[in-house]
Amino acid sequence: MNEYEEKFAQIIDLLEHHATTGMTVTAVARELALPRNSVSKYLELLYASGDVSMERFGQKKLYRPLPRIPFQKIFDRLPNALVILDADLRVWMMNENFVTRFRVHPGRNVIGTPFFDLGLPLFAEPAVRRNIERIRHSQTYVAAMQLIEERTDTIYLVDFAPIVAQIGTPGIMVSLRDITAGRRIETALKDSEKKIATLFATVPSGIVLFSTDGVILNANPAALDLFGLQNFEDLSTVSAFDLSCAPGKLEALIRNGRADETELACDFTRMREERGISSTKSGLGCFNVVFTPIYPDGGGAPTECAILFKDITQDWRDRRELTFRESRYRSIFEDSYNGLIIYEPIDGGAGYAFKDLNRTAEEILGVPKPDLVGRSLVEIFPDLNFNALMESAGRTMATGKPEFLPPLQYRRGQGKWIWHYLFKLPSDELASLMIEISDELGGELGWPPAADDDPGLDQAS
Repeated sequence: MNEYEEKFAQIIDLLEHHATTGMTVTAVARELALPRNSVSKYLELLYASGDVSMERFGQKKLYRPLPRIPFQKIFDRLPNALVILDADLRVWMMNENFVTRFRVHPGRNVIGTPFFDLGLPLFAEPAVRRNIERIRHSQTYVAAMQLIEERTDTIYLVDFAPIVAQIGTPGIMVSLRDITAGRRIETALKDSEKKIATLFATVPSGIVLFSTDGVILNANPAALDLFGLQNFEDLSTVSAFDLSCAPGKLEALIRNGRADETELACDFTRMREERGISSTKSGLGCFNVVFTPIYPDGGGAPTECAILFKDITQDWRDRRELTFRESRYRSIFEDSYNGLIIYEPIDGGAGYAFKDLNRTAEEILGVPKPDLVGRSLVEIFPDLNFNALMESAGRTMATGKPEFLPPLQYRRGQGKWIWHYLFKLPSDELASLMIEISDELGGELGWPPAADDDPGLDQAS
């Protein structure tokens, strides 16, 4: 401790003994046997540094010590690692965080030790040494650096600052904060952003980002390609709500406020003629769309939305064509003058069940369609010559060649005589074209025969 430090310490100790009454400059000078002018200057410095308080009583100044804060305990509990150096770059103060983090001579008092003699690798960098020296000589210095401790791969934000102690002696404070986790998070976020940007640019599905009021904010290359556009500027001139032929479709999805999947149709010709979009496509396009609102991190209603979509125009056309064909087939099937029955093989082909039939077949059989579908042929019509029918059906299903069945009745001795044309469907089902020939057969051969003349078969010979 130098002479000035001793004087400051003596004055503070004396004031603490007279804390209740306080002391004047003259009283302090008399007690310590010091020149009054010197004591006055010491007290002014202590007052400026906040170590003492001062009250005026006329021409006199009354000094008292201020309550001392447990600075060392607070200093040790600070989250940053701190070291304070004196003007000679010796350790003046060092908190526990610094001692523990950098393993500074455990169990040894390092106060007064030259800082660079501690052998701390982090501070061995020439740039760090030079920066501290520049502060020492009141030169321009770098206030903060980022340093990596090789031993632990820890990243520190190091702050440098000149300070003045209570005795007016200059010093240097070095503060270190571990920012490794934050930097790793930043790196991870940047990596994620790069991955997202890569996906956005390369994913084959179109992606369009837009605000809830319809302003298109961004679109990936796939979206531009699906809309037949060359650049984003061509798309940004229209509202997202104009992309759909169905008015209010996107607006309804936004109001619902949840992710949803739907289909949207886009009229490229209308967009080109009415909106001035230079699309290379014409006519209608159909897209499978996944919609999602984008909620802000801080909560609240979404202000942006996104749609991810793929072109299903050909699939939509195929479905429409299939629907038309099915409708046409159903119309022909139902309105045919002849009866038509579709059978489904059951029990590995050992029997057949009704799968479908038209109105004419219902009239010929005299049984409603709901009472037939799903039930076996022999269950509904046990009088049929089932063996002969199965032989013919088996050959048709095995060879794919159609066969004619001789006229037969579904009920022995009654009902209509039916001629059948059996053929195999691509779906591996058996179809039967029914033609009623009761009048023709009766006129030519005197049919139907009397019940007691029937040989027990329901098939005409």
